[in-house]
Amino acid sequence: MLFKNHDNTTSEVEIISNLQNILVKNKINSVLYSDPFLKAGFVAKLVEDLKMDVLYLDLDLLYSGYLVSGTMKTPQNLTLFQPSSEILNEMLTKILVNLSTKKSVVIVDSLNGLYNMLSKKEEVGKLVTSYVMLLASIANSTDSYVIVASMVRFKKEEGWILSPTGKRLIEAKNGEKILLEKNDQGIVVNFLDKNKKFVIPADSISL
Repeated sequence: MLFKNHDNTTSEVEIISNLQNILVKNKINSVLYSDPFLKAGFVAKLVEDLKMDVLYLDLDLLYSGYLVSGTMKTPQNLTLFQPSSEILNEMLTKILVNLSTKKSVVIVDSLNGLYNMLSKKEEVGKLVTSYVMLLASIANSTDSYVIVASMVRFKKEEGWILSPTGKRLIEAKNGEKILLEKNDQGIVVNFLDKNKKFVIPADSISL
């Protein structure tokens, strides 16, 4: 298991038991990571904690792989979308319809994968931004949540950018930036704009 190698190291970082409590409405919750396995562990715990429907657009297929392999059980509140470039718009339409009728959490995993899938389109950056902003707009109407995961690296001159492409992150007004890190206890959830950190204990993560 990925997150079972913990020891008795103590930390002053506050333990968080339910990840639903960290989500912010009317904002894009941006989950940033450099290690995709940290993201997978975070998502597994998040979906498990959520008490509402989850619409999961899986563009890198890592989380889906754990479900298909039987490593994790498929949660009852999860609707999984695994698009190809040919059916991406069709699946986005289904997500938007669901999102407009019921309070839900929509997870776009990942922004890097969305760029890759749309790479042959003209003005791909504007198109990606339009998709995410449309999801956020519909989510606001039903008091729902939007989470966008992005694999990133930090450049002193530019800040956080997508890795390895160097594309810019979507900068939403009042957006929430959450950086995933790892320590001896588990996954550290670092709120970059609030100077606040929590830790998800390793033994609470199902991977």
